[in-house]
Amino acid sequence: MGMIQTYGYNRDKFCERALKSGAKLYHMPYVGFTDVDLATDIAVIGDNSASKVVVMSSGLHGVELPAGSVAQQIGLDAVGRAASHHDLSDTKFVFVHALNPNGAYYALRTDQDLEGGRNIDPARNFINFASADFIPTQANTAISNAFDKANLSSPSLGMMWGRLLYTAFVKQGQAEFKRNFVQGQYTNPSLPYYGGQSPCCARTTWQEIITTEIIKPAVKKIWHFDCHTGDGPFGVLQLYLDKSAGEKTKNLAQKLIAPDKVRVTDEYFANVTGDIGEYWKTFNFPPEIDVYPITLEFGTTQAHIPGIDILGAILNRTLLSEKYNDDHASKDIIIQRMRTAFCPTQQGWAQAVITQSQDVWNKILHNHLN
Repeated sequence: MGMIQTYGYNRDKFCERALKSGAKLYHMPYVGFTDVDLATDIAVIGDNSASKVVVMSSGLHGVELPAGSVAQQIGLDAVGRAASHHDLSDTKFVFVHALNPNGAYYALRTDQDLEGGRNIDPARNFINFASADFIPTQANTAISNAFDKANLSSPSLGMMWGRLLYTAFVKQGQAEFKRNFVQGQYTNPSLPYYGGQSPCCARTTWQEIITTEIIKPAVKKIWHFDCHTGDGPFGVLQLYLDKSAGEKTKNLAQKLIAPDKVRVTDEYFANVTGDIGEYWKTFNFPPEIDVYPITLEFGTTQAHIPGIDILGAILNRTLLSEKYNDDHASKDIIIQRMRTAFCPTQQGWAQAVITQSQDVWNKILHNHLN
């Protein structure tokens, strides 16, 4: 049996495991929704006098939640056992489950803001919109034109893919196309990777968690592991670092996984703007406080052209949401393909996530909290 894809199942398992581990568990309801029970769940082991904080977050891109949830459940077990033997007296652990519960529930990568803006990619949203230094990245014209003309009929989708593949393989080249498409844009709210115009709900939640649970007078070191899925080979865990992460973070990452699985996002993936890892810089910590932001990325692509299956799922899900308001005969098929693109159903993929998560947690707890 593969990993279970739904928000409710993963939430129940996380909360169950948190209580079993002895963690303090509480819930932050998702703003603006009353039709379903949506919340970000926070489990804490350790106290506020610790000088070290390890935080693992999941579900920033909601549909990517399941693997992150499993990694957190494994961490809760491991930390609970270690804490019971008094091995972690100077370390506090914070597990943040489903930063974007709306996306997790509805099989979206995207979130909304408090003003009603929607289709916001929360991993492109952690920027200062009021800053004079903020220059909105423009949506790629070729991609916008192809997407704006598309609908969910087969001929229309075929034409969209023809335009996109021409752009990717003839005009720009595959690598350049990927960089231009996924870096983030702030001018077309109907297109994927739209960063929004104001803080989204997931960002607001994260801000509150940072101020209430993480930033304390005694803290000197903060490790932040943010879990994602999608990019990279099927079942392979890679660790992504922002270009400004620094040598300390890179050295830590290379102790947690084989060095060839550590990637600098800007060089390997794209020059992404507004990522959650970059957000730590806005707190202007004094020099004696070290912050180590690391993204855990479990690869899911199975296509001959790597990533084309993920891109297809994102485009169709965005069309369904933004052009049809989730009202179309193909709704169930599109949503299931979206879930499977970011959480494959094969047992082999689930086992790869479990094994690699166990290995990372073993190394975090027993070797590298120093």
